[in-house]
Amino acid sequence: MARPALWWRVFKAALCSRSNRQFYDRIAPVYEEVFVEHEQHADRMVELLQTNLAGQADATRVLDIGCGTGLLTRKLADRGFDVTGLDISFESLRLMQQSAANVHAVHAEGARLPFTDEAFQAIVALGSWRHFPDPRRVMKEIVRTLGPDGLLVIGYFPPSLGGAIHQGRGVWRKMMTRLYQGAIRRLGYVDRTDLSLEPQTINLASNYFVEVRTVTSGEYWHLVVARGQQQPGAMPAGKKIDKSSTSTHSFPCLAIQRPAVDNTRTFFK
Repeated sequence: MARPALWWRVFKAALCSRSNRQFYDRIAPVYEEVFVEHEQHADRMVELLQTNLAGQADATRVLDIGCGTGLLTRKLADRGFDVTGLDISFESLRLMQQSAANVHAVHAEGARLPFTDEAFQAIVALGSWRHFPDPRRVMKEIVRTLGPDGLLVIGYFPPSLGGAIHQGRGVWRKMMTRLYQGAIRRLGYVDRTDLSLEPQTINLASNYFVEVRTVTSGEYWHLVVARGQQQPGAMPAGKKIDKSSTSTHSFPCLAIQRPAVDNTRTFFK
């Protein structure tokens, strides 16, 4: 499908939808054709997990929060990770399973993860963090379901307008951001595109993790990487910034509801 036709379909879906769930259900068939820049961030996240979990892929349970149609989920599964993809869009999950039968698909909200404590060794969120109404609730659920020595990767920052238009700085950026935010509020969406989202996410992660840093992803963007949960009562971790380019309601489960797991821990290097 030609690019103008793709964007017309997205625009029409935006006008007809009144929630993030409805919107992503409608654009699921063309999602990966439209948001092609997400692939570079998915590749960077895979690289980070492979580097930090070297030699452990086959034994590593990974949760992809807001997995959509499974771009990142498939890449992780192809490299041997035991991946669960979670999303509010049932249609996105259905399409993901058509192309990746070896991943678990769960229809649920990020703020109410239907998993046992310490169920995963790594949790990733590509492009979904901007859509959470209450990131603090999501972070608490991440901390609960992530092992104490686990790895968290969130990206990308700064968020692009509509997931496609890179934000610059200056008067025009502020004007475009305000117009966009006004439009999505009227349509009933949640989509944080302000530049304060990245430092707020770093500060939030620093309340729970020993190490918090940023790494580059592509030409303009960053990923927030956190590892190792703090002990109860510990002081918040210092924020380490590394911008080098080195390499629920109760929703029905689409396929497999992961059972309780044991408390075996993996120590990350």
